[in-house]
Amino acid sequence: MAMAASKGRMLRLVVILKIVIMGTIVCSINGLKNKKKQHIVGDSIWSIPPTNHFYTNWSSSYSFHTGDTLYFDFDSGLYNVIQVRRGEFDSCSGDQPLDAFMEGPTTVALLRKGVYYFVCNVSNYCELGVKVSVVVVDEILSNSVDYSIIPPSPSPLVAAQTPSPRGI
Repeated sequence: MAMAASKGRMLRLVVILKIVIMGTIVCSINGLKNKKKQHIVGDSIWSIPPTNHFYTNWSSSYSFHTGDTLYFDFDSGLYNVIQVRRGEFDSCSGDQPLDAFMEGPTTVALLRKGVYYFVCNVSNYCELGVKVSVVVVDEILSNSVDYSIIPPSPSPLVAAQTPSPRGI
């Protein structure tokens, strides 16, 4: 009888422990989803880069998520940031901007998933490589496993305490 009561307490302890662990995992995942990041474009100032593909290489080395921001550090009058469509990005034209930021430095919020295109339309700076595109995805964990659908595996302790079908 004492052995059965001890097994019952141990089983309850294991169940409580699993609930605590799963709660911790869910809280951790939710905490990660809410972390938004500010990206300093080019990890430096927005200016004529050493190579034409400098900003392309920079953006391809980061992950951008909805709610993140891009920080363009530039001097007003010397540079600007023009948000454009793909065609204007490719041709280095800012004639039909979606948005224009003439005062620097400036921060741009990435509110939706998709591709964002930015150029500088001062002089020939865009042709010299002062342009960047970023691909924004929905959430921080968009490519990760959804832990909420994976049931916890049975504890070896619980499996050992489960009576055999024959009652042995």
